[in-house]
Amino acid sequence: MTQCKPAKSVSDIDSAFATNINTNETQELWVRERSYCHFFEPFEVAGYLVKLRLDWKDLDEQGRPTLDADFYNAISEKKLKNSGKRRSAHRTKSTSQFGRIYEWEFKTENLRLKVVLHYTVALHDELEIADVVVADVYRNGRKID
Repeated sequence: MTQCKPAKSVSDIDSAFATNINTNETQELWVRERSYCHFFEPFEVAGYLVKLRLDWKDLDEQGRPTLDADFYNAISEKKLKNSGKRRSAHRTKSTSQFGRIYEWEFKTENLRLKVVLHYTVALHDELEIADVVVADVYRNGRKID
């Protein structure tokens, strides 16, 4: 297995997908303009609206982003502080040594997410060819200078 490639910025990544390992459902993550995060579709848990994102400014030693969770009131959509039981579910580090697997837990919800990134690699190569011809000229069996 190969180590994950760290991204220098979100713009280095063509696309990102997250698969819920428990249900095998996959979603494409999206990016906000001038953001260093990939965002998941919001979902409800225990009366909260939860918004997950991969934070590319908070990397682990392998270059993997932290999975951050923000909690909102499900009715008013007012953002709530990450305190109490929400605090432990706010930041989740990758659990896999060779991949981007995240195990996010909050109350009754237990998500096992596998994140796959797609990159485009551009290569630029230059080739310089030089050709040299050396010839000796002979006339009547004698070499001419």
